[in-house]
Amino acid sequence: MSKAINFIILILILTSLIPVNYSLAYNVSSDPRLLFWLVPWGPSNGTYENLLPYLQNLVVGIVFPFNTYNLGNGNVSLQQALDYGNNEYWISEQLSKLDMLYNSSNLLFINFFLTTNNWRGYLTSVTPAQMVLLEYTLHKIAAVTNGGQKLVVGISEMNNLNNNGYYEVYSAIQQILPNAKLFYYTDLGQSVSSVESVFQYLQSNGITLNYIGYDVYPYPSYNYANGVVCIPSNYVNLISDLENFANQQGISFFIGEIGFRDGDVQGYNNPASTTYIDFNSPAGYQDTINYYEDVISQLNSMGINFIGIWNYNGWNGDPFGLWNNPYFNKLLEFVGIQPIEIAKIDVVSTLPFYYVNGSIHNANKTYIVTLPANITFVNVKYINGTSRFILEEVTLNGNTTSSIFTINQPGDYTIIANYVMQYYVTTNLNVSANINGVKEELSNGWYNRGSTINVFPQVIPISQHEIYNITQTFNFIVESPMSIKIPYIVEYYVEVNFTGSPLLAVINGTNRTLVSGYYPAGTTIEIPKYEYLSSVERLEVFSQPQIFIVNEPLQVNIKAIPQFWVNIYLPNGSISGWYNNGSIIVIPKVVNVNGTTYVLNGSDEIIVTQPFFLLPHYIVLVNNTQTMTNSTTTNSETTTQSSVTTSSYSTTTTQSQTFYGTLNNSALTLIIVLIIIAIIVVVIISKR
Repeated sequence: MSKAINFIILILILTSLIPVNYSLAYNVSSDPRLLFWLVPWGPSNGTYENLLPYLQNLVVGIVFPFNTYNLGNGNVSLQQALDYGNNEYWISEQLSKLDMLYNSSNLLFINFFLTTNNWRGYLTSVTPAQMVLLEYTLHKIAAVTNGGQKLVVGISEMNNLNNNGYYEVYSAIQQILPNAKLFYYTDLGQSVSSVESVFQYLQSNGITLNYIGYDVYPYPSYNYANGVVCIPSNYVNLISDLENFANQQGISFFIGEIGFRDGDVQGYNNPASTTYIDFNSPAGYQDTINYYEDVISQLNSMGINFIGIWNYNGWNGDPFGLWNNPYFNKLLEFVGIQPIEIAKIDVVSTLPFYYVNGSIHNANKTYIVTLPANITFVNVKYINGTSRFILEEVTLNGNTTSSIFTINQPGDYTIIANYVMQYYVTTNLNVSANINGVKEELSNGWYNRGSTINVFPQVIPISQHEIYNITQTFNFIVESPMSIKIPYIVEYYVEVNFTGSPLLAVINGTNRTLVSGYYPAGTTIEIPKYEYLSSVERLEVFSQPQIFIVNEPLQVNIKAIPQFWVNIYLPNGSISGWYNNGSIIVIPKVVNVNGTTYVLNGSDEIIVTQPFFLLPHYIVLVNNTQTMTNSTTTNSETTTQSSVTTSSYSTTTTQSQTFYGTLNNSALTLIIVLIIIAIIVVVIISKR
């Protein structure tokens, strides 16, 4: 019996010595959520963007490290702090990642390493330089995230920091990012009671941490047996104790980091930092993924499903980056994330947004998208009622494509969407114009920003007898919504009904020829009663109306009668004046002048057909005998109208002949005597 018992004991002892296959010991009961940390010293080719398609299933954390060791404990300016070490470059690199990742993330972690020259766990207090850099970076983050929305922000592994140091840091975070949640995690060298003390101190000062946790690294955290890595039981107990405390406080517990040197077959072992022990490709890469799966399974069995991975994009002396591990997708599959085909798209567009698979994306940024990716650019985007963007062209890797297209193959794509800003332009007239050098119709409508509009002189018909006359050139440039007022002259058609040579009229105070045509509204037209063709010839004008203002289409009826100036010399005076063409002037047949009787020798009717000066032929009656007088006519060039009464004598004459009669002998003798006497008198006077 004792032998049997001893045999059983031996079997139990031997069984206890058999290595346990931990891959069988731990099973993933629910899909853990992984947190991948991004560092600023990763490759500058955007490798972190490969995580973008998975952001609905995993979380990204951005690390902001500072170089502050030699800046001392005194006050420094912001520029001094930025200029020191890699501070400005690192902050810029990480802010660009934040800008890229933020819109696509549901949750995003921000981790501040207050120093990197020595391990931050040695810090006992916070220096002014560290606070200057922290506050500067927090303000930059606030501008991108609306005061910290969707962020969880904190510090890690500050094992020796005093309470005031914790308060300084978290107080600044809370003030500058009031919408952010807060975390703190540390390594397994900081006791549970110490973490609890930090939590309680901050809470007593109005600051509540929302996440607390531990991280697990190769030294001194992992056990290895038969190809399986696990966290030793003593550390499992520490993790469980802090998890219990978090549950009691109603906050979240997580593992801030687990990490293995990528590609190192002994990546679970000493040293913990940057030196490879046994790098072996590709077997080492597969081992690294297996180690992660082992620890994730173990933590999952403890009910811990939010686990940080240190890190994704480490490079250039950082051996932890998983970005170039060819089996990375297996790790994603292990936690329930199926690998997907992706493409990298770089979109350049004037319009600041477009759509990928129905989700809005910001233009002028680079995105990693899942395939197939349906890309959509809106053809018209109204900013308001008077401003809009119009899509002119879309190119995909230099080739023109439509506004909606699909990317099906992995690769890098450059997409350029050319939009033009248009403004709504109103005009008081629809006119012809040179728009950007091309003659076309200018009317109310949309015009490209920067368009040049040249309105040249032209006539615009409004109705049958009304026009708008543009008499000058006007130039406009479309720089904003605008209302174009083109000066023009309203003109109405004046129809002049007159047969003959055009007449002169006083048009707005100036003598001008009056013809049928368009006249500006408000034009005053006066048609004179007479138009003088010469000093002896004129027209008598009858117009309806005679004076008028052009305020509508008009019809002017004009009649003109030629008139001539006539001068007829009679024995007792003369007849002169303007006579209508064709008038008949009747002159007296008998004229008595101081007892002398003159009898017309010819017709008493004179027909006016031209200007003239006339001396009719009259016969003087002496003792009832007739003497002759001369009769002449001189033609002139003008006309007017007069009238005389007709005589009852009937002696005829013509205007172009001279007639002579027979004189009485006694009378002739008398005349000769009188002439001789007159000559004698003149001679006598001249001799005196």
